[in-house]
Amino acid sequence: MKVENNEAAAYQKMMAGLRHAQEGAMELAIHRSDNRFRIISEQLKVSAERINMVAATAPSRLVRV
Repeated sequence: MKVENNEAAAYQKMMAGLRHAQEGAMELAIHRSDNRFRIISEQLKVSAERINMVAATAPSRLVRV
């Protein structure tokens, strides 16, 4: 696992992971005809929206060199 000391990169990494998981859940919902995976996909979408809200309201950290 690669960990960076970069807040923007961390948000991007979380969002990419959520999008990937959401797509996988929808594919499983289609292939298995199982609504539980559709529900999981919707929950992941809500999580992504919450993370976007937190990211938008997070204070910018100014680093002086």
